[in-house]
Amino acid sequence: MSRSGGMTTEMCNTLTAAGLRTVPPRSRSAANAIIGSTYAEFDALYEADSETRAIVIYCEPGGRMEAELAHYVVEKKSRLPIVAFMAGRFMDEMPGMRFGHAGTIVEGKADTTAEKIARLREAGISVAERIEDIPGLVKTRLAA
Repeated sequence: MSRSGGMTTEMCNTLTAAGLRTVPPRSRSAANAIIGSTYAEFDALYEADSETRAIVIYCEPGGRMEAELAHYVVEKKSRLPIVAFMAGRFMDEMPGMRFGHAGTIVEGKADTTAEKIARLREAGISVAERIEDIPGLVKTRLAA
C-alpha cells in the first residue's frame, strides 16, 4: 500500500526480485486519492483475502493514515504481518516545508516521521530502515 504510484511499483519490484509474489497493489495515484482509500480500509481487504500472507506499506510524512492503520491493526487484531518503510525522515528537521510530488506538509508532531514510526512499531508493525530491507523483514515476519 502506498500514497505514491511510483513507490508502489518500486516496492513491488523489490519484493518480486527477492522471490516474494505480489498481488495488485492498493495505492493512491499521486495526490489524487481514490475515495475510501485509507490504509485501514485496504488492510481490511487484505485481511479478507485468505491468500494474502503479509502487507507492505510505503509511508510518507504528513497525514493521519498511518495512525489510523496502527489503531485498526490493534483494535481488529490483524492476522497479517505488516512491514512499513517511512520515507522523508529528514522532514522532521524541516517543519512547514513541502515534500514530494503531493506537496505533503507536516502540520504537527503527530504528522512527523518519528511519531509515525513510533505508532507503527507500537502496533507491532515492523519498520524498515531502507527499502532494500523490506524483503528480509517480510521473510522474517512470515517465518515467525
